[in-house]
Amino acid sequence: MGKLIGLTGGIGAGKSTVAELLAEKGASIIDADRIAHEIYEPGKEGYDRIVDHFGTGVLDEQGRVDRQKLGALVFDDREKLEELNRIIHPLVLKEVAERVAAVTADDPEQPIVIEAALMTETGWSGGAGELWVVITDPDLAVERLVQSRQMTPEEARLRMAAQTSNDERRSTATRVIENNGTIEDLELEVSLAWREMMGD
Repeated sequence: MGKLIGLTGGIGAGKSTVAELLAEKGASIIDADRIAHEIYEPGKEGYDRIVDHFGTGVLDEQGRVDRQKLGALVFDDREKLEELNRIIHPLVLKEVAERVAAVTADDPEQPIVIEAALMTETGWSGGAGELWVVITDPDLAVERLVQSRQMTPEEARLRMAAQTSNDERRSTATRVIENNGTIEDLELEVSLAWREMMGD
């Protein structure tokens, strides 16, 4: 099997940008967060289980899962959040494993990046060959979220506070990608990490 990287980072850290840079270098990207969104779609097992567990109050007028309603329900309730994670995470892990197997079947040496926001929290580090963590200074992350997602600083800090801390992420990482500078700085750091991993 080719090189396998688990890629994670907090909100506003630049994880998706790092994934794009790795894709440009030839890696196959499996976006676990996008898979999680797909699992919420009507007709999927995740959709049925969420409606069974949380009720139709989390649906919008079209009968789809309203992620804002669901988020509001679980955001301040750790028990409900854990219940949601117990429904979603195994389904995401199963789909990720199937996609990894499909890529490997086509090319056993193909480098694969599994991109996921909650990799540290859900213990994915053991499943990936390497765990790359994108770290950004919290004040800079807030600034980015205000600019790119039109959040208020308070909303951004609330979202960040609900996630794993940078120190916790560092403690599980195989490699830390610091993203406190320009895009050129980030490109340089990702290129160096890629060359080292590939043995170039």
